[in-house]
Amino acid sequence: MEKTIKKFLQNCSNIELTTINKQGYPETRAMLNLRNENIAPHLKGKFESFETIYFSTNKSSSKIEQIEKNKNASVYFSLPQSFQGLLLTGNAYIETDKNIKDALWHDSWKIYYKGGRDGGDYAVIRFEAFEYKFYNGNFEVIKGALKQIIL
Repeated sequence: MEKTIKKFLQNCSNIELTTINKQGYPETRAMLNLRNENIAPHLKGKFESFETIYFSTNKSSSKIEQIEKNKNASVYFSLPQSFQGLLLTGNAYIETDKNIKDALWHDSWKIYYKGGRDGGDYAVIRFEAFEYKFYNGNFEVIKGALKQIIL
């Protein structure tokens, strides 16, 4: 199952991150799938597990404040044309490891992050999944636990 999910993640261009806003409601937004080699070719083959998902974002975005206040989150990958999807439930964190942030960075992102990698607005979110639901395209849902839930 792990190989199937890893391949699925690499093929998805549609990905959504859901966090909890200050009113306690889910807030979903589209994100770049850094595992898709068409989106982030510089990261091809860099991700070993599917339990940890990284996102680049702006420090000034609302999701940063939301994650700081409530780490509960979900990530949804989909291939609508084949009725496949993967829901990951877990916790989101603001990544502080400079080595990871530097490894994910690409110079083409300067247009999104004023001042570039070290300019102050570039941030990385690390999502750690503890369970999944895989919709396999044959109207079957395969569920599984990944890690112990950390509260």
